[in-house]
Amino acid sequence: MEQEIQLSSDELVMLRNNKQSGYNYRYRRHQQWTENYELYRDNVIVNRLIQRQSVNLPLMKKTIRTIIKYVDDMPVLSFENLDNDKEAELFKNEYWKWTVELNRMDLQDIVDKRQVALFGRSFDQWQIMDGAVKMTVEDPMDFLVARFMDPFNLHSSRFLTHLHIFEPLSAMALNPMYDKTSIKNLQTYYASQQGIVKAAANQEMLIQKNQKMADMGVIDVNSPILGETYVETALHFVFRDHEQKPDGSYYDPQFFLFIEAEDMEILAKEPLEAVIGVTSDHYFRTHFPYNSWADDLERQDFWSDGIADMVRTPNKVINSWFSQMVENRTLRNFGMNYYNSSLEGFVPQTFTPTPGGWFPVPVGVNGKISDAFTNVQIQDLTDNIAEIQFVGGMVDETTGAAPILQGSPLPGRVPLGEVQFIAQQSQQRIMAMSKFYTPAWIERGTLFMKLVEAGGDKLDAVKLYKKGKNTNDLYARTVGPSDWQTQSGYRVKVWSQDEKNTQDVAKLNKLNSVKNAMPDNPKLNEIYDRKLLEYADLRPEEINEVMQFEQQKQQAMQMQAQMAAQQTGGMPGNPGAAQPSPYGNPGKPSVPAIPGPQPYETTPGQQPAASPNVKQLVLPNYAGGAR
Repeated sequence: MEQEIQLSSDELVMLRNNKQSGYNYRYRRHQQWTENYELYRDNVIVNRLIQRQSVNLPLMKKTIRTIIKYVDDMPVLSFENLDNDKEAELFKNEYWKWTVELNRMDLQDIVDKRQVALFGRSFDQWQIMDGAVKMTVEDPMDFLVARFMDPFNLHSSRFLTHLHIFEPLSAMALNPMYDKTSIKNLQTYYASQQGIVKAAANQEMLIQKNQKMADMGVIDVNSPILGETYVETALHFVFRDHEQKPDGSYYDPQFFLFIEAEDMEILAKEPLEAVIGVTSDHYFRTHFPYNSWADDLERQDFWSDGIADMVRTPNKVINSWFSQMVENRTLRNFGMNYYNSSLEGFVPQTFTPTPGGWFPVPVGVNGKISDAFTNVQIQDLTDNIAEIQFVGGMVDETTGAAPILQGSPLPGRVPLGEVQFIAQQSQQRIMAMSKFYTPAWIERGTLFMKLVEAGGDKLDAVKLYKKGKNTNDLYARTVGPSDWQTQSGYRVKVWSQDEKNTQDVAKLNKLNSVKNAMPDNPKLNEIYDRKLLEYADLRPEEINEVMQFEQQKQQAMQMQAQMAAQQTGGMPGNPGAAQPSPYGNPGKPSVPAIPGPQPYETTPGQQPAASPNVKQLVLPNYAGGAR
């Protein structure tokens, strides 16, 4: 694609100013993020005063892993077709499931929540690559945003900069989107200097990003030995109010994508909508192909705190105390001594401790050994254990990671009800993160939906497999964008697993109460059984199989009862049959008895009515080739 938009030096200055402004806004968090990460990775930096021993109590890791364990699982996300086209809806949802598996979103989801706990923010990037939708959880250190924005809405920022993207210079020359003159300038620049030469601002930001890995022992993190020249590029998404077209007219206000290299060349500039694609509502004119969320939102600060910020200082304090305890035990074990430096020829030497060893000390004539040296009294510091436990308990109370959730027993004899109450309250505090976590998945679902709509021509058809109805056979169908595209489109439906389970339990309790009031109502029993199977996370086709088996079993029991009644000469519960009178008159039929409840019957071959909330997602048996 030839470059159609004129590049200017003023725009390069604008990109540099945006980068510097975003960097200054985020800089205050760099040291905190580095310390949080190092404590989580069990790495501490020693010093001569308070941290003389390289020891770390894993308070940071314990707290974050406990909290992540009780945060909600990846939410359930589905798409509802606004034209009520169930087949198209089926294909859309099956393609989403395939995308989830392709991107291993279950594992990325754990990384995503851990980043929010460690850094207070997490970012994920969405794009169409190699014919499929790709989602990647990114490092917060790679992003810059505008200072004056709504912290609740990433897309309110006037710019978003994605830094530290490395590309081989040889591959960049083959990219048709990049400006050829800019590529030649880069080639000339690198031909005149050895290695990757960075501008001062880029170098400082890269050092801050790589400091975590440098502290973990990666010695060449800032100068890796590579087989070819790599160029650091950055994606700048900038909102332009009055951008002029080559023909003299103006674009509508929208985001533009600038690709910049080494703070010195603009490689490409395009409207974001032209790069990704057009949707019916022009979504990508006002939205980035990124998503970000936090669990401790601040009204005036986008770079909010994380759980690790509450743990960092207490962890450093108890590390200091524990380091002193370790050194104290070492000093008490080996001991320290004062010696008489006025004794001529007496220069104490270090020795290797040996069981039963003898070591000469000159004391002079009529002298005593105490005249030569005496022990230094070293006090015991084991009372620090209680203080360490106090600080650790304070962290548990602050974060909600109670000891009972960590598998630690409570001190003393605690009633079972109190244990359950403490665990419940702690879990509720931790699961409050879901209030911010679930809306983030709504935005992800919307971004996926818009990305597929805009770039449908870039997606490859995929071959999907699904189990047939009432059978173990697998059926295949090749599905592409044309199979799920409809006029009105879709809407995203997301619900938290915690909220869904809570609502399901409440519904089951209500149904159970109604069922107790009407125990012989077959239709109510069927609804209750279906809800119970849905709560067990069975698929719709599995629920149908179970319900069909239950109905067949009831029909078989009914037939056995009828055959038994015929053999005894009457039908049970038949009002026309003569019944013995409760009043002792055998010659007179009694008052007709109310017939008992009859089993629920269905027409042979007819499927039981499905619950309104159950969608039978079954792919027909189409023949199709592999992608």
